[in-house]
Amino acid sequence: MVRVFNHWFSPRKAVYFLAEETVLVVALLAGASLGPVAAQASGAAAPVMPAILRAGLASLFFAGALYLGDLYDLHAAVRDRADGRRLLRALGVAVIALGVADLALQLVLPGWMLHRSLVLAAAGGALGVIAARVLMPAVVGAPTRVLFLGVGPRARDLARAVEREADGLWEVVGFVPSEGSRTIPVVAPELLRTGAIGEIARGVRAQVIVVAMEDRREGLPVDALLALRTGGHRVVDDVGFAEAALQRIPLSLVRPSALIFDEGFRVSRATRTGKRTLDLLVSAAGLLVGVPVMALVAAAIWLSDGRPILYSQERTGRAGTAYRIWKFRTMRRDAEQLGAAWATDRDPRVLPVGRFLRKARLDELPQLWNVLRGDMSFVGPRPERGVFLSELKGRWPLFALRELVKPGITGWAQLRYGYGSTMEEQAKKLEYDLYYIKNASLFLDLVCLLATAKVVLLGKGAR
Repeated sequence: MVRVFNHWFSPRKAVYFLAEETVLVVALLAGASLGPVAAQASGAAAPVMPAILRAGLASLFFAGALYLGDLYDLHAAVRDRADGRRLLRALGVAVIALGVADLALQLVLPGWMLHRSLVLAAAGGALGVIAARVLMPAVVGAPTRVLFLGVGPRARDLARAVEREADGLWEVVGFVPSEGSRTIPVVAPELLRTGAIGEIARGVRAQVIVVAMEDRREGLPVDALLALRTGGHRVVDDVGFAEAALQRIPLSLVRPSALIFDEGFRVSRATRTGKRTLDLLVSAAGLLVGVPVMALVAAAIWLSDGRPILYSQERTGRAGTAYRIWKFRTMRRDAEQLGAAWATDRDPRVLPVGRFLRKARLDELPQLWNVLRGDMSFVGPRPERGVFLSELKGRWPLFALRELVKPGITGWAQLRYGYGSTMEEQAKKLEYDLYYIKNASLFLDLVCLLATAKVVLLGKGAR
């Protein structure tokens, strides 16, 4: 894993997707070149630069369709290799979008898109994507082999999470008890290794050694780990490995005292200024452009369930400051007559029109005013209600760290985990919030905004 602008990426995934885009552009060029060349009576060669620009533009449609189909998730891509239905749907969407774009561009730049080569270009692009997907295992390579120093719940639970969530990029090859360890092994017997950590690491060809001991006072083999480290192996602690591989910080692993010495959890003044500038520009533009949509939404709510149109509620923002959040009302007027409660799947309190508004995220539009005022940002932890905060902070003291940044309309936790309607789910979301707060940057915000666009288009995760 490599860190890019405070965000962890897999270099192998990046290399694969770069290779796929290269193959795609070449395939589009090859397909498109067959049409114009055959049709030219004069025999003159077609200009090169316009052809490259056309291929680059077309490749964006294919890449966008693959992204919307979750085919840049290696787990989904590998599962789809068996029948290819997800890939075929994405290719169909790309070809249709390319055709629509061709017709639209014809009105703006007549003659720039070559209709005679459109079908051949689309065919070339589709074949290029299929070829790149067939070659995926060869490009991505074998999973990185991971050896855990530790045989307790910390090591076992982290290993399970990595194998389940980390795109199949890691392979657990064993667990080694530390010298003098009194921890009862809770790992699979066939993966339990006994002996010197150095010999075992070389024997199982481990590339990464993760220190996941329950208590390092039981005997951390410092000399052996140092020898492995200087010998070319990566030696990392369990929290750092989880952060890079899972892109969250598991509460079961983190020791609050260790955060005192952590380099993260500090948002620079430049980042704050950049975020605020982006918030002001986008919220102002969104409010101006969104007026007609908001008028239609207000009319739909009024016709469905009368007034009030808007829903106001007190939330807690940065530094624990209280503010009022505004949304379009999507629930019945008596939704909380029995007290405050999180929304659930198929919540009976939600109005029929409210289900559509929630799915399309249109109920969030009035929050643009909160962003413009400075109460919120576009990206940040979900703003929480004060009625739940005291219990959440009591059970998980690290919940207070969410107040280091402004709450957001969208955020890393909302995108990676979704909606949390129980205390346990709130704890899981906190793990993603901690990752975002520790690594906050404009780049990570842009990643979140891109993922949010996909969620809105596909209507995922609404309740």
